[in-house]
Amino acid sequence: MPSLLALLLALTLSATALSQTLARPGWAGSGMNADPWWKHAVLYQLDPQNFSENGLKSIPTHLDYLQSLGIDAILLTNTSPDAQTIDPALGTIDDLDDLIHQASRRNIRVLIDLKPKVNTDLAAAARFWLNRGIAGFHIADPTQAAPLRKITNAHIGQRIVIADLTENPTKSQQNSNYDPQLLFNPHPGTQPRLTAATIRPPLESAQDQHPPHVLLTDGPDLKRSMTRYADGTHNVEIAKILAALLLTSRTSANLYYGQELGLTETYPTIHWEAPPPPQKGQPAPPPDPNPNAAVEEANAQSLLNWYRQLSALHHGNATIASGASIILNHDDQNVLAWVRKPQAVTAISPAMVVICNLTAQPVQLSLKADMQRLHLKGSFLRTTMRSDNAMGPMHLESMTIPPYAVYIGELRY
Repeated sequence: MPSLLALLLALTLSATALSQTLARPGWAGSGMNADPWWKHAVLYQLDPQNFSENGLKSIPTHLDYLQSLGIDAILLTNTSPDAQTIDPALGTIDDLDDLIHQASRRNIRVLIDLKPKVNTDLAAAARFWLNRGIAGFHIADPTQAAPLRKITNAHIGQRIVIADLTENPTKSQQNSNYDPQLLFNPHPGTQPRLTAATIRPPLESAQDQHPPHVLLTDGPDLKRSMTRYADGTHNVEIAKILAALLLTSRTSANLYYGQELGLTETYPTIHWEAPPPPQKGQPAPPPDPNPNAAVEEANAQSLLNWYRQLSALHHGNATIASGASIILNHDDQNVLAWVRKPQAVTAISPAMVVICNLTAQPVQLSLKADMQRLHLKGSFLRTTMRSDNAMGPMHLESMTIPPYAVYIGELRY
């Protein structure tokens, strides 16, 4: 019966698509939306053993937290000892299946960090994970991207391959159907000194690259940025600058678990529960130096909530999401600034300006000459976000940027 055969075939294809698409209708990358989900994505890289108490099994309990950060995909690292199994210390395949299912309900994909050994059958490993619903891979060696892309291209749901940027890009990093879709670029966020002169050149070179770059300041092989750059006085302010670097330039961003809370090498563990209140008549216990997600949640000025606001801007503002990025040179004042310019500047879609003071003193800044050089009309910036508590616009001819402050505004006249 041809009709019965057709029905069985349709059901089989439907089940396969459901396991591989990982998406609901209209979700970017579902096949029903033309926009690639991974362009300007926010990734969240985590080691299951360190992120939560019970490894893979307890990650789903924190998916609402990740969704509030605007995370598009989780990148699991240190999960597989042989590229085709789950480390038993972290959980089971069933735990991974549950995570993929629960994450997809929140429009979050799950990626895996592939670390193949010399004798690993990369194609077999990729097919294994893709058939379980993994949305793509990070692989350090860009020369291994091509065989992975051949496999991921055959699966629906816009599966992706991410590789690391090398100092001398080879042909495999020069944009074809078998190149990685994204390249991890740590250079702007891992300079030895937090100065405009050291950060501006690699930030400028990261814009409008093919394949697109993913900026990161932290990762499993890097010392925590709060340890590297914090000065003991402006720690949170400095962390907010790094967040703006990641989320307001023309790149994707990779967050390493807990950096949105200010984890350091000394205090590397996320505490999820609020500390108990002091008992009546007893002195309050000394504050816990480990970053606490519940405490950050309750503080409107916290680093966590700053990341949430920036991520919402990254996803929700068309100019920040896709406008041209023009890096300005104010190295002499140790100010890092850039303009995000839409294709057509209008009153509804104005240019955006991001300013970061990388000094411990207020800076008097003028951007009038910069705007004239770029043929952008405007006399002041209307505040969109700022990391201090001040109010009001900034005038282009003369503005005061507080110590280690971030200012984001629309160019108006």
